[in-house]
Amino acid sequence: MSIVEACNESGSSGFVGSTETTKPRQQMQDPTVKASSRPSNDEALAAVWAGILGAAKHIGNRAPLPTRQRPTVVQLRQGTAATPVYFIGAGLYELHIAQLMPTAHSIYAVEIAWPAAWHDAAAKNDTRATPVLEDMVGPYVDALSAHARAEPCVLIGYSFHGLMAFEIARQVMAKGGKIDMIVMVDAPSDYPPAYKIAWNNMRALWRTAPGATGPAFTQRLAKSLAITRWAAIEGARYLKRLFFESVLGDPGKLTTKLDTLGRPMTWQLIERLYANSIRAYRLHTLDCRGVVIRGDRPEDCPSATIDYAMGWAGLFAKGLELIQVTGDHITMMREYPHDLNLAREMSELLERSYPAAERSPAQAS
Repeated sequence: MSIVEACNESGSSGFVGSTETTKPRQQMQDPTVKASSRPSNDEALAAVWAGILGAAKHIGNRAPLPTRQRPTVVQLRQGTAATPVYFIGAGLYELHIAQLMPTAHSIYAVEIAWPAAWHDAAAKNDTRATPVLEDMVGPYVDALSAHARAEPCVLIGYSFHGLMAFEIARQVMAKGGKIDMIVMVDAPSDYPPAYKIAWNNMRALWRTAPGATGPAFTQRLAKSLAITRWAAIEGARYLKRLFFESVLGDPGKLTTKLDTLGRPMTWQLIERLYANSIRAYRLHTLDCRGVVIRGDRPEDCPSATIDYAMGWAGLFAKGLELIQVTGDHITMMREYPHDLNLAREMSELLERSYPAAERSPAQAS
């Protein structure tokens, strides 16, 4: 993701507890993954540094980077297996995880400079001029289709990019493309506001019959207090952010996501575009495999039950696999040993899904 800091700090709380209680497979042993000795593709580094330099120029009140045609698909590492892997978004952490993955697959990233009109619409909070998710992913669909052509591939999306990957896959397959598997890395399928999450979790908690089929009264009371505390903290954070934005005129955290004019966007504007894009979005079942990789999520609202599928259950005709990794939403991508655990789990997933028989004779040996 080219949102080098902000999107990885989104802390998206996003989903309401459901009746899905099957725990995912957990792998918590000490990491053994080694970083690749092969250097990353120059285009990938250039894409990342373009955003960093753009943000630096903005901070220094200098003119934005000159607009030029940048590649929309960059290679993060080279492999020989038949099925390519595509991250949605090309940023420091995607590049980092790709280099930690000891996989035989070629790994790419799809990154799009958002239209300047979207930037301006978000700045004006003009919801009618901001794109819906179906339109937001359109350039990604075109870039992926042109690169992968008719060959099957795997999509990976972290955080909100997981939902984007899902919609990208739907559109690619509708055009005759082949998406074999979508990997959602700590990516809920929905992002309701905090008050709605708390209210729904509270209702679900007290609707559950006590005794053998539900928690005792004292347990439910304790859980209710935890939900109330979570809602109060989230409300205080919202009011604090509103104060800084409206009263103090703070534009918010700067990111390295550039628009087509080379202007970096703040996280406030990106978050606004994300929220507006899914205001009427509806999920549809896809004829492919799905995988949810879930970290420890202390930012989620307490619930009587935990939806380990993060809202994705029933949306993949060819099955859904759940994987639990160490670290929370942020540290799983950034910090040792969680980043190594994540890279290893993703590599093992690819090895299980695409055995050596599909590789070239040199790689299989």
